[in-house]
Amino acid sequence: MQAATKYSYSSPNATMPTTAVTQPHYLMWFRRDLRIHDNTALSELCQLASQHDAKVSAIFFITPNQWLEHNMALTQVDLILRTLTELTRLLYLQFEIQLTVLVEQNFDDCTKKLVDYCQQQGIQQVFANQEYELNEIQRDQNIGNHLTALNIDFKLFHDQCILPPNAVLTQDGQMYKVFTPFYKRWLQQLELNKPSLAHIEPTVQLSNKQQATQQTLNKLLNKLEDTTQPTLKSYQQSWLNKILGSNLDLQKQFNSSHNIDSQQLLANCKSEFPAGEVNACHRLDQFINQDILSYDIARDAPAANQTSGLSPYLAIGAVSPRLCYLQAYKALNSASNTINIGNKGSDSDKSNHSTDILRWISELAWRDFYRHQLVAKPNLIKHQAFYPRIDAKVAWSYNTSEFNHWCFGQTGFPIVDAAMRCLTATGFMHNRLRMIVAMFLTKDLLIDWRLGEKYFMQMLIDGDFASNNGGWQWSASTGTDAAPYFRIMNPFSQSKTHDKDAIFIKTWLPELANVPANILHDEAKLRKYLTENPNPDYPMPIVEHKQARLRAIEQFKQS
Repeated sequence: MQAATKYSYSSPNATMPTTAVTQPHYLMWFRRDLRIHDNTALSELCQLASQHDAKVSAIFFITPNQWLEHNMALTQVDLILRTLTELTRLLYLQFEIQLTVLVEQNFDDCTKKLVDYCQQQGIQQVFANQEYELNEIQRDQNIGNHLTALNIDFKLFHDQCILPPNAVLTQDGQMYKVFTPFYKRWLQQLELNKPSLAHIEPTVQLSNKQQATQQTLNKLLNKLEDTTQPTLKSYQQSWLNKILGSNLDLQKQFNSSHNIDSQQLLANCKSEFPAGEVNACHRLDQFINQDILSYDIARDAPAANQTSGLSPYLAIGAVSPRLCYLQAYKALNSASNTINIGNKGSDSDKSNHSTDILRWISELAWRDFYRHQLVAKPNLIKHQAFYPRIDAKVAWSYNTSEFNHWCFGQTGFPIVDAAMRCLTATGFMHNRLRMIVAMFLTKDLLIDWRLGEKYFMQMLIDGDFASNNGGWQWSASTGTDAAPYFRIMNPFSQSKTHDKDAIFIKTWLPELANVPANILHDEAKLRKYLTENPNPDYPMPIVEHKQARLRAIEQFKQS
């Protein structure tokens, strides 16, 4: 595979300092790439530094106001801050690179601070990995111009995708609008040229048992904690105010057991998603070795909890998507080449295992697909529909009461409510459930998909603009390769298929623990049961699905 494409803001007058005058000083700017292994920009920078005997430093900007404006979930902020601790430790112990973490409220403030830092530290090279969202692109262009004026080189590399944007195009050089042909072409290219992983050999052999090393590391970690702890506490309050501030009576509207307990939410995420590259890679290894061979079926069973759980790490760059692909590809080859001993297996078993692995690989391809769409169609970043004509003609609802019932799991549709309460408590939601609740909001309630998109970003620990936007527009039938408007998921049949014994439903809706599963999977039976057995903790369905479906189809027919 060719080297990752890079963007350069090099000054034509820039010269390479020589060690005879002063040791060159280079800077790695971490963003959503909080790892060492297979980090394209870091690898390139370290190689260049080795050639010129340069010192390497690293920097990361915490931008609370910008993150809040971008609706970043509290849980994702927490995961980032926890990951910075692990990154600080690994960078210093393996490379003697010190990571400076600064708090600047927004991207504009970052520009001035980074320029000042480079001037104060005598930086000649700044390397970073490309981000594809609008504000991030504008930030990089602005900083690039400032650095170039100071004869400081600023280079950006493609790193977020397995194959970079514009690498998978139609024969006439256009971005694919449909996933399946994109996926076929994506697989073909990877078959021809497997991605290589950027590896950096540790440049120093520091032991965390050495007193001097430990003292320096402790100072770095203590300083980091002094920065991250008050930042998290402040963000926690701002985040709650943003979610609940638009409706001061929102907390009173529902039973307190369904409200957001931000402290418990953080505790749950800390337990479920330990921070850092090492933990991310361990989770990848566990998934490849234990669960990937049953993924095609298990991925649709929310009670099974057998998905990879890697999306939070991919979202912040704690694990490389190329590593994920190569590990899965290795498992695919192993499954295909397995020799069945004693007739314990069969060709059918091999085929099934290959299907499981390819299904997960296709999920990695979807991630690339939606990122490529952002580059090909920048208006998506502005929350515009892929097909604006369809979007504009739908009479979207902005019913605050119905939206709040959806947010807090009080719709009267058990699988929807269980999924939303799971999200509130854990900051995570199974992908099948994401499709169910998104289609319920956009089709049964006809509420503007942008409201759901925003709420997901505010709540999900794996919030990722490209994938989240693509998923919501798929459900709303306004996006690229979206679900046809007439194919509307029935939440009751979905729960019957994917949560047959209602294990997931009853886990998150304890007030329905004694209701038979066959009633929970049938709207008419549930309405009858709730009429005969009123439950103060659980509402009657707020809409009738059959009628809501016909209403949605009529709306989309007109568009």
